[in-house]
Amino acid sequence: MKRLRWDALSEPEKRAALARPAQRRDVRVTDTVRAIFEEVEREGIVAVNRWAVDLDGAPAERLALTAEVVAQARTSLSDAELKALDAAIDNVRFYHEATAPKTIAVETAPGVLCRQTWRPLETCGLYVPAGSAPLVSTLIMLAIPALVAGVPQRVLVSPPSKSGETHPALIVAAAACEIEAIWRIGGAQAIAALTFGAGLPKADKIFGPGNAYVAEAKRYAAALPGGPMVDLPAGPSELLVVADGSADVAFVAADLLSQAEHDADAQVLLVSPSNDVLDAVEAEVERQLETLPRRAIARASLDQARFIKTRDVAEAIVVVNAYAPEHLSLVVSDGEAASADVRNAGAVFLGHNGAESYGDYVAGPSHVLPTDGAARSWSGVSTASFMKSLTIQQIDAEGVARVAGAAATLARLEGLEAHARAAEIRVAAPKAKSSEVVTRRRRAEVLRETRETRVEVTVDLDRRTPPFIATGVGFYDHMLQQVAQHGGVALSLTCKGDLEIDAHHTIEDCALTLGQALKQALGERRGIARYGFVLPMDEAEAKVSLDLGGRPYLVFEGTFAQAQLGDYPTEMTEHVFRSLAQSMGAAIHVSVTGENDHHKTEACFKAFGRALRQAIAIESQDLPSTKGVIA
Repeated sequence: MKRLRWDALSEPEKRAALARPAQRRDVRVTDTVRAIFEEVEREGIVAVNRWAVDLDGAPAERLALTAEVVAQARTSLSDAELKALDAAIDNVRFYHEATAPKTIAVETAPGVLCRQTWRPLETCGLYVPAGSAPLVSTLIMLAIPALVAGVPQRVLVSPPSKSGETHPALIVAAAACEIEAIWRIGGAQAIAALTFGAGLPKADKIFGPGNAYVAEAKRYAAALPGGPMVDLPAGPSELLVVADGSADVAFVAADLLSQAEHDADAQVLLVSPSNDVLDAVEAEVERQLETLPRRAIARASLDQARFIKTRDVAEAIVVVNAYAPEHLSLVVSDGEAASADVRNAGAVFLGHNGAESYGDYVAGPSHVLPTDGAARSWSGVSTASFMKSLTIQQIDAEGVARVAGAAATLARLEGLEAHARAAEIRVAAPKAKSSEVVTRRRRAEVLRETRETRVEVTVDLDRRTPPFIATGVGFYDHMLQQVAQHGGVALSLTCKGDLEIDAHHTIEDCALTLGQALKQALGERRGIARYGFVLPMDEAEAKVSLDLGGRPYLVFEGTFAQAQLGDYPTEMTEHVFRSLAQSMGAAIHVSVTGENDHHKTEACFKAFGRALRQAIAIESQDLPSTKGVIA
């Protein structure tokens, strides 16, 4: 283990401190991989078997997972082991089913329907390391998301043991993940076989971690013309732990050793603002190391370890983002705050109980994660990794009328006349409007002009941007800002009005126009929650309940002692809510009590915003009415 102080290092020294083990870039690795691929491309399965015999002691062999094979394997495992496998598979499957990508339909403009839908890949190669240890967890973390995605052909490859067999746990887990067979082959020769379809099915995409040879083989395969995609750069394991004075040094040492025991190329780093923590963890690592069955491997890995002293946790996160670890453990007093600044990491484990081992086996997300700094731009394996998305665009007559002109104009701007004509020719031949229920853009622009005022309102119920309000009545501007901010909507409202006598017309017309815009944005109100209710808040007790069912009604309970709050007449508060109720088609009940009229008024508007946020939330695609209509 090497001790370093981050603020004492030059930039080149910092890069050197965070460098991965040199063997990962050893020229012997790349030369061997190239030779394997060239021979397999030229000779096919003959070359695959030659390399397999040379490196694994046996040619490639397909082990069919028949009922007899699986039953025999189960007898080799204890009840506890079988239950643990079932628990892990159940958690991983539940997580990946819950996070699987779903088809989304969006109407970007009236009549312009765009859908994003997902399809599984045809054939995926799943590489499961098993040389020094049977990584049954990796099998689960690959096979389950592939199953959930619906990949029809999942080709599992895994090196045989020294005796030429496959560990019973791998057989049982593979069968539970609905894998039909295991190909006994490992290393770069397995990746080459999947790349060229040499004796094995040809893979569209190859998944799984491995040693330096496997990682290089995947890089090489992906770079070939017509070669397969790969999941991510997944080489030897790595863990970075950030620990402050609150950390349990025994926990930290155990976590570091859990990764160091993978193989000699694994790398662990400890970053801490506390020299005491660094000293204590180093001593604890040595103590725990003595009783590890794989201590020789862990010791070799620890030769690549770095213990880095930083000024504080914030500087430790700078180190994290520079290193971009596969696994990151944040054992600090405020892990949530620290995690907010993490940009580059494959998986993050928070708090004293966030052992990386739980993520390896039973938490749910796949533990197949980017290594070697690839977390700067890669994510870990998920259900989506085994799928590809398609976009489907459908435009009806109304959509054509809305977009043809802009499309033709932009085409001519680029000098593409045929594009422009293809856009314009459809104006005369519109198609039937789609009846599909979609997620519609809930946006409206309303201009309302009277003799006294000219009010312009733009509202978007599905965006949140800083509100822009300019009515000429300062306190009213502030109140409408509260509605937008607490309602979680984008709102722009401007008014040019006659304020020479009083603000009554301006305030009421702004409320009416805002209500009209909200009504227009809600459209047919399909799928909304419809009801909103807010309990008392702040010193002033304000309660607002809201029903967007279409029937206008106001109940306002509350009085104000002050006639004016700046240039805002307090008597207008009730008028504002009455105008909103009438113009947006809503039942609004307001109740406010308290001593401070400023706070009481502000509480009313804030509470309305909060109730609105609840009521406009999309819950389904159904009309929020037992009658089937909004009236």
